[in-house]
Amino acid sequence: MIRSGQGVFALVASRLRSADMLQALGLFLAAQLFVLAVRWPGAGGSNETWFALAQARMVLLALAALGYGAAESGTLTSTRRATAGALLMFVALSAPFDVATYAASYPAVPWWWSSLLPFPATLAYYGVGLALGRVATWARIGALLPLLVPAVLVAGVWGDVRLGIDVFNPLTSLLHVSAVHLAAMTVLAAGTAVWLGRPSEAPRRRREDRKADR
Repeated sequence: MIRSGQGVFALVASRLRSADMLQALGLFLAAQLFVLAVRWPGAGGSNETWFALAQARMVLLALAALGYGAAESGTLTSTRRATAGALLMFVALSAPFDVATYAASYPAVPWWWSSLLPFPATLAYYGVGLALGRVATWARIGALLPLLVPAVLVAGVWGDVRLGIDVFNPLTSLLHVSAVHLAAMTVLAAGTAVWLGRPSEAPRRRREDRKADR
């Protein structure tokens, strides 16, 4: 159980132990193992596993972050902070897959790009999910969130392709260094961090309750 008074690391550890997060993490890692098994070449073949894994990893991270953000937009700040930290742990725990396949495929993109970009990108997608959940609640269409989450991602990919830019598309974000994409993800991640850094609702509610009792 997540309590607002817990420290950051305790919050994240508690969130990672929750059933839904463990299931999501297990599926996330299993999907990458599946990509490795399918794409790893036989003896003598050129190894391009990293390209498929990088795309699958970023799409799964984007969907998870958008989905959790949309689902938890109305929860306590402590819960949202814990989930954001847990999602960043997804990035860290999947890093060995990226390192191993990068060494085998040796793509032209720098290693630091594929290693560092998923952190701000995941936080950015989580912030977009939080905003999506707020809008859906305001518009009273919360029941449509399972459809809206992938629709937002598809819309972002479609917009990037149509405009010929790379701002929101997780399919191409790791395949080449893009200053525009990095700037967009950094701004969104910073905005999300500021949003999550606001004082928790729980202490404010307790103060209001004490005032009401006087």
